[in-house]
Amino acid sequence: MLDLFLKDNGNFINYRVEHAICFAACIALIVFIPYWAKKYWNTSQQQLFITLICIAGASTQLFKVIYRYYAGIFDQTADVPLHLCNIMTLVMPFIMWFKWRKLWGITFFLIIAGCAQSIFTPTLTESLPHYEAIRYWLVHAVIILGAFYGWYVYGYTPTVSDAIRSAVCINLLAAVLYPINVMLGANYMYLNAKPPGATFYDLLGPWPDYILMLEFILILFFGMILIPFHWEKIKPSLLNIRIPGPGQKDQH
Repeated sequence: MLDLFLKDNGNFINYRVEHAICFAACIALIVFIPYWAKKYWNTSQQQLFITLICIAGASTQLFKVIYRYYAGIFDQTADVPLHLCNIMTLVMPFIMWFKWRKLWGITFFLIIAGCAQSIFTPTLTESLPHYEAIRYWLVHAVIILGAFYGWYVYGYTPTVSDAIRSAVCINLLAAVLYPINVMLGANYMYLNAKPPGATFYDLLGPWPDYILMLEFILILFFGMILIPFHWEKIKPSLLNIRIPGPGQKDQH
């Protein structure tokens, strides 16, 4: 029985039945819990239960590190929780419990623009019920849940200042991680090479070109993320834009 949970099977394939089921389960979790929290939980319950859910996600990440270390199979090039999604998982319980608005704003953009695509294009090799598959899906579902929970339940609204701070932080983090990758022979945050498998990175060219492309995509995505939250302010400006018709001259 433990072999099913611990022994690598290498059976996961993107866009097959298992992927579809796990994807649907993640979306259900992300949608249902904020709805339930706002409708049925009081303020204390909202804070406590989301923190416990986030702790569950962080625990699966820590279990991987502890298990692989004591099993003698820890790989410093892959098992240190330094990928962006792993880092977000470990900080999310604190954000939810202490209601750190500013840190939520920073992580919101990183999660929606950088981590959410991981449930669409998983970089996963192990199939359920392997612990790595459980960890992967729970980690990504929980951090996306935390991002939306802050908005829908806590009432936070992402701002331009949040987007700027988020962009600065991700570049500072990359600057710190790149030499660590070189020292360890690792590829955390995929700074030194593309992730394995078929992912959107394949559309961005070879290394290091895709790093520069990601900077432009980051700005584009952050701007797109802001639009629905500030649409009521943006809409009047768009409605006032007049396009000259045939035979009319623009008088400006």
